[in-house]
Amino acid sequence: MNQYVSNTDVNSLLANAPGNVVVWQRFLAELIQQLNCDSSALLITNLVNLEDTKFLFSENISPAYQEQYQNGLNKLDSFNYFISNNPKHIFCNQRFEDSYFADNYFEEIKSNFVPPLEQKYRFGVSIPCNRSHALNLLLNSKEAFTDEQQQDIIRTLESIIPALEKAMHGEQRYKINSQLPHYISDHYDGYIIVDHQLNILFSDSLYTPILDQLECMQISENQIQIQNPALKQQLFSLIENSNKQVSSIYNQCQSCQITLITINTLENLYQWECYKDGFILTFTHDKAKNPSINRLIELHQLSRCEAICALNFMKTPSIADVANHTFRSQETVRNHIKHAMQKMEVHSQAELMKKLITLAAL
Repeated sequence: MNQYVSNTDVNSLLANAPGNVVVWQRFLAELIQQLNCDSSALLITNLVNLEDTKFLFSENISPAYQEQYQNGLNKLDSFNYFISNNPKHIFCNQRFEDSYFADNYFEEIKSNFVPPLEQKYRFGVSIPCNRSHALNLLLNSKEAFTDEQQQDIIRTLESIIPALEKAMHGEQRYKINSQLPHYISDHYDGYIIVDHQLNILFSDSLYTPILDQLECMQISENQIQIQNPALKQQLFSLIENSNKQVSSIYNQCQSCQITLITINTLENLYQWECYKDGFILTFTHDKAKNPSINRLIELHQLSRCEAICALNFMKTPSIADVANHTFRSQETVRNHIKHAMQKMEVHSQAELMKKLITLAAL
């Protein structure tokens, strides 16, 4: 066996892995070379439905075996399931195999599991993704691990767990952030991934301080609490009837715009997100998003509501659409547009549009 090698290289690879398939593959290749294993894999394990467990990246595992695994062997992989339920603990099926599975069901399926190319000796460690999924790193070997090799593998895996977890979250951020601009024309202050009941499935710590300052929502016990009951009802209605890729609504107090994007419209996720039935909620604070609002208030003495309705009318010259976007009645929108025209000293909607476009371009 090779001498134990410092894993500075694999940590460096993990630091550069998010968004780069080649680097993920190189990380796995470097790991099995350093630790004298035959193959390695990163799996996304579904803790509720084992048959949905899939390969994320792998090294020295054939496509044919991966297909076989994902078509049924995953249900029999009791070792992988076991480490999923014991996150950040390192296990070797050779050392503790007899004590792993007291349950008769797991004893039965364990005997039917077929490892890749006779590689029945395995190490594994799990990183939680969310309540129902885990990212599992597996190392497989045809030969039994010596005591020295076991110590080296344990020491290496212990040292890379923080970097692996950070890389996993970095990959999630990359996959989402790189695609959101395709669905949102304006910038956003932050986003959260939720399920149908607004339970939080994923929250990026980079955005938490910003979202905590928004008036329209609060995060309580891992759930989004919408302050406005009417807004909450409209949001639930959009979720339950999510036949559109993207929908936008405005808080009645106009402090922010909320955009809902169905997760399954995003592409090239490599199974990372584990939230295929979830939704991305982006939050955009109007003051930061559109400085034209403040210009209208300062230059023409419009109220904030009048300014917001006027700018929405510029983008979508339909009273009905503006009413829907700003969560107001059509009659209220008409009055705001009328008052805006009077204050801006224009006599037609065409003149209003021209003046608004000029102001927005400043």
